[in-house]
Amino acid sequence: MPSPTALNPRLIRRARADQIATLFTQWGRTTSSMVLGGLILCAVMWNVAPHDELALWLAAILANQAWRYKLTLRYRAAAPGLAERERWGRRWAAGSTIAGALWGAAGVLWFAHGDIGHQALLIVCLFGVIMGGINLTSVYKPTLYGFVLPTLAPLILRVALEGDQLHAFIATVLLVVLAFILRFGHNLNNLMTQSLAIRYENIDLIDLLQAQTAAADRARGMAEAANRGKTQFLAAASHDLRQPLHAVGLFAAALSARVHDGRVRNLVNSINASVEALERLFSALMDVSKLDAGAVAPKRTAFPLTPLFERVENEFGPLAAAKGLRLAFVPTGLWIDSDPVLFERILANFVSNAVRYTASGGVVVGARRRDRCVVIEVWDSGIGIPAAEREHIFEEFYQVGNSGRHSSKGMGLGLAIVRRLAMLLDHPVRIDTKPGRGSRFSVAVPCVAAAPPRSAAPLELSQRATTLAGARIAVIDDEAIVVEGMQALFAAWESAVVGAASGEAMLAALGESGEYPDLVIADYRLAGDELGTDVVARLRHELGWAVPALLISGDSSTATLDVLRASGLEFLLKPVLPEELKTVSSRLVAAGRAAVHPPGDFHRYCG
Repeated sequence: MPSPTALNPRLIRRARADQIATLFTQWGRTTSSMVLGGLILCAVMWNVAPHDELALWLAAILANQAWRYKLTLRYRAAAPGLAERERWGRRWAAGSTIAGALWGAAGVLWFAHGDIGHQALLIVCLFGVIMGGINLTSVYKPTLYGFVLPTLAPLILRVALEGDQLHAFIATVLLVVLAFILRFGHNLNNLMTQSLAIRYENIDLIDLLQAQTAAADRARGMAEAANRGKTQFLAAASHDLRQPLHAVGLFAAALSARVHDGRVRNLVNSINASVEALERLFSALMDVSKLDAGAVAPKRTAFPLTPLFERVENEFGPLAAAKGLRLAFVPTGLWIDSDPVLFERILANFVSNAVRYTASGGVVVGARRRDRCVVIEVWDSGIGIPAAEREHIFEEFYQVGNSGRHSSKGMGLGLAIVRRLAMLLDHPVRIDTKPGRGSRFSVAVPCVAAAPPRSAAPLELSQRATTLAGARIAVIDDEAIVVEGMQALFAAWESAVVGAASGEAMLAALGESGEYPDLVIADYRLAGDELGTDVVARLRHELGWAVPALLISGDSSTATLDVLRASGLEFLLKPVLPEELKTVSSRLVAAGRAAVHPPGDFHRYCG
């Protein structure tokens, strides 16, 4: 245990103040010890000491204890603070010194010359009183020395004054015992002081820890509130920013389809390219923000890699061919356990980076089984990545060899999204690269057994030739500019658009036209808390058939996506790329034309 000097002086002062307070709680034990010791001494010395002296001495002992009792009452009434207790401790020590002087006087006055028996009894009584109360007197050092020294020093001196060798030896032994008692009491006091100081230090540490825990709780609460605010902001920003982007994209695509002048077409194509780049950047930023906010919940399932490879090859094959690169996917029959949509984002980003940073040669994508996992690898013969930059490529907006931020190199968000998705799915990602020779990106995914093969399905409508020419499109959106953009774009695709701001208005507009729509396109969130899913359900009920429907949402929160998926309707997220809108709309129109329309007059169904 550390010495008192090694501890904080403030803690030592606090411990000693507590020791003084302890003295005033022990008046009863102190008085009992004094009275019992005094009665025993009077009984022992009754035959050798004058009775009036014994009575007077015992009365003095009782008077001193009575004074200490009053002192105790005053102390309790005053309830002194830490800084004031030292003064009260000195008063208590004064009472101990008076008690020690009374016992020391008894040792001198009633020391029976020549009566070794009564001398021994007197010595035993005085040392007994000291040893019996050592635990009480050691609480406070002034009390210890103030009681022990006045009690025993006169007795030892009186024994030595007998002058013979035996009493000299006894005096020496008693002196050694006195030194032992003082040393023991001193060490006991240090031990109690240190224990109290350490206890208070621990209390202070606990208080500090509790304060820090409370601060951490407050900080966590603020962080959670900020995170909720961030999520709400993202939802609002996502919706509010997607709307104008969505409309700009529609108008730009419509303008591109109507322009025939070569110079103007080049200008329009540049506008389209800029709008599409802005849409991709916005979508990527929203993806990063949603992942950081914990707004993406993976939905794991078992699925084969072959269809995934085919989709990614179809997406990036034309881009690779345009650069003169060979993009090859090694055939595989392996199945994995992951979220199909999120994992496709990981693989698509790997392939996109490989194609973007490869000037010659090619890109190879394959999968191999390793223990209980499947490792999907993307090899390229590109520029490679220097060792110093390998940890940075997964940071937002960091790009190798693109300090000028040229748009052809992308936005620097692909691998940042990969890192977040891989952590979310618990799929370890690895990179092996040699500058100037190429890179290999790999991701390990749990392997699962392949599902039994199903019989071949007939050719899907999405694989048949489709067209929007002559189609009637019902567009419901509470933003007039979006409706106008849809009208302009679908007009360029030779389709007629009926626009409305609500389901009720759309029913009225269809009733006036007297024609069934081939496709309903509805915004998910409309004015007046009306939902696109409800509008589609009402239109289908009023029209009397399951008219094909497409929902478009500016809200990409997990809850909304779950509702959209559960609706069973096709949906796209704003901003929608025109080509994507055309592809999905063509497929749905083709599906509707293959169905049978309800017979009879249209107005009978529209009321």
